[in-house]
Amino acid sequence: MAYTGKYRTPSELMSDESLSRDEKVEMLEQWREDKEALMRASDEGMDGDFRSDFLSKIENALISLKEGTPPS
Repeated sequence: MAYTGKYRTPSELMSDESLSRDEKVEMLEQWREDKEALMRASDEGMDGDFRSDFLSKIENALISLKEGTPPS
């Protein structure tokens, strides 16, 4: 989990110019998988809307990398 402790949001990860496009995609995909696993495992301690919104931000960042467009 290379993103853990370093990035608070997908946009922070996206703006890290030291990472290649492929590194960003890999980290975002892992982040998405981790968040989805957390959502399946437990509903404790986090509002469901926040989690859905956060996953949407990860998805938007992945789409922008794959399509070569700026994130929305």
